[in-house]
Amino acid sequence: MTDRRIGEDLRTTAADVVIGTRPGLNAHIARQTRRGPARVGQEHLTLATHPARLKLMLRGTYPRLDAVTTVTEADARDYRRILRLPGVRIEALPNSVPEPDVRPADGTGKWVVAAGRLAPAKRYDVLIRAFARVVAERPDWGLRIYGSGREREKLRLLIGELGLYNHVFLMGPAHPIEAEWAKGAIGAVTSSLESFGMTIVEAMRCGLPVVATDCPHGPGEIIRDGVDGLLAPVGDESAIAGALLRLMNDDALRQRMSRAALAASSRFDPAQVGARYEDLLTALVNRRGGAVHRARGALLGGAYASKEAVRLGTGYVLRGARR
Repeated sequence: MTDRRIGEDLRTTAADVVIGTRPGLNAHIARQTRRGPARVGQEHLTLATHPARLKLMLRGTYPRLDAVTTVTEADARDYRRILRLPGVRIEALPNSVPEPDVRPADGTGKWVVAAGRLAPAKRYDVLIRAFARVVAERPDWGLRIYGSGREREKLRLLIGELGLYNHVFLMGPAHPIEAEWAKGAIGAVTSSLESFGMTIVEAMRCGLPVVATDCPHGPGEIIRDGVDGLLAPVGDESAIAGALLRLMNDDALRQRMSRAALAASSRFDPAQVGARYEDLLTALVNRRGGAVHRARGALLGGAYASKEAVRLGTGYVLRGARR
């Protein structure tokens, strides 16, 4: 019933632009929107994390869109290189974070702050083990981790095992989080994978330099290493501890990076990101030959998908590095 009603609405919509926010809705828009409106599909995760069958569906369907937006340039490159979407405009448009309604951190609170789901991909275990190294040199600093999730008990046990119960605190969820960022002096993100890195921007907007792992896809596009934060290899506890200690032990550097983080993160303000969206949508609405492009795209996209499915099977994972 839901699918039918979505189709009915798309066939009769008077909108100038129709935007989907995930692959299933993007497929509806590509296949069922009436002639006329610009069709935009958003990607809020990453192409790399989609299963093979979904990638094949996207290859056959997305050529009927006018544009696909991703939240990182790395993911946009994957879409351009792997899916081969003829005539589709692929743009990296980041998530936006508004200016917080709190005073920026003054950098004097001896707290490292992390926030997000307590999930395996966030690798808080790596952060906690790295902080055990930090405490050996700077026992006057502490770590606060905000969020909830299935890893909580495992992390609690690790904190006890490492004897960090006076230094590392699982704070639970906090809404809003801005006031908690502002109590700290350094932000920390040790994920093995990010689709963007929202907490990095949140921390920077509150004036915190961030120590982050240089994981796919977002941190390296947000942090300018050595300018407004520090990047470390994924899973490298020693490098993460070293980066944290570098900021802890150099007040002038920490203050300088704090000011740089505050200034640089303003590019993620909703007004700036919104203006980029407005430019894209205006260009799409004024574009000529959209129907011809979509008809050609439907034929080529279907041919690409069929060829991949026959040659490699539906279990094949499209790997851009091998193409």
